[in-house]
Amino acid sequence: MNAHNSLWHGTTDHHCRRHRPFWVAAVLIALAAIGAKGQTPSLEELFHRAQAASRHSDYALAEKLYRQVLAADPDILAARVNLGLACYWQHKSQEALVELRTALQTNPREFSALLFSGLAYLDLTDYDRARKVLEQARHVNEKDPLLLWALGSLAMIHNDARAAVPPLEGCVSLAPENLRCIWLLGSAYSILAYREHGKAAVRADYAARVESALHKMEERQPNSALYHVFKGDVLAARQATAESLAEYEKARAIDPHWPDIHLLIGSLMGLQGRWDDALRELKGQLELHPEDTRAMIEMGSVYCRASKFGEAVPLLNRALARDSDNYEANYRLGQAYLSLGQAPASIPYLEHATLADSEKSSPYYLLYRAYRSLKQPDKAATALAKFKQLKAQGS
Repeated sequence: MNAHNSLWHGTTDHHCRRHRPFWVAAVLIALAAIGAKGQTPSLEELFHRAQAASRHSDYALAEKLYRQVLAADPDILAARVNLGLACYWQHKSQEALVELRTALQTNPREFSALLFSGLAYLDLTDYDRARKVLEQARHVNEKDPLLLWALGSLAMIHNDARAAVPPLEGCVSLAPENLRCIWLLGSAYSILAYREHGKAAVRADYAARVESALHKMEERQPNSALYHVFKGDVLAARQATAESLAEYEKARAIDPHWPDIHLLIGSLMGLQGRWDDALRELKGQLELHPEDTRAMIEMGSVYCRASKFGEAVPLLNRALARDSDNYEANYRLGQAYLSLGQAPASIPYLEHATLADSEKSSPYYLLYRAYRSLKQPDKAATALAKFKQLKAQGS
């Protein structure tokens, strides 16, 4: 796993809360609709005041007022959805999900409830549920910029830059002034330019796009934490690990509370073989976000690289319970079980890793070893042949 797994930087406080320019309130029913339910003018006034509080980012007041509205009439869908959004913007993702799920029971295609449920799951690093509900939202409205950003972010969390680019390009097209989206798209471009194998002309085109995005960022936010994180992302893609780490440290000096800064720095320290330093940073991330799936996977990877496989297993199992299709978690858990002499347990995870990323050669080599130890020569030979094929292609 690399530093781009945290691009979600939040997504957890990292994702959408950085993207408030994208935010559009949930569909607000006309006051006449409230009146049609026989509510009093005082209830309408509460609804008006709650809307105004949200517009002024006073989400605590909005939450209080929407709860009063719903106490009088729990069937007002817009109040229920807006209450969920008010909770979400206060970083109360679990409470937001309670309200949004209730709204979806009334209208399973309510777009804002679907979208913000997905964002809440992303903040909670529950990526399996996030993927499912965001896809449902896409079936309702595939042109919403925040939805496109969330889908691109989810792809980047899984290191799938190719899948991330289309929704992020759509997001930038709809919200061209949002630097956070430009940053994430530029980070995807940098992976395609410097890490992916392919035609030189295509890679050069992506490299030019990276430089354009960097220039735009430096013009608009010079010496900001955002600029240095973006520059660090690009250097990480170039595998300039020491230089990338220096940029992340600059970002931390500017904004010590930058979301996921511990994850970013810990990831790079792990690549440098600085196991103790990496684990210290990653533990710091988990202290701030105890259920952070990305930090669990990164810690598990560091433990595997340090040959501490027994310590990796529980972390990786916890992570896979929330992100079952994650390549790194499946690969590392398969590696850990195989190294611990548990070849039968390793095979399902290694097989899943080949499905999560069909171009990676490493899982096939471990499958070859696992099948050989189990005296299954035909399967071992097939795995070895696939490993050699992908290795010859540079994967």
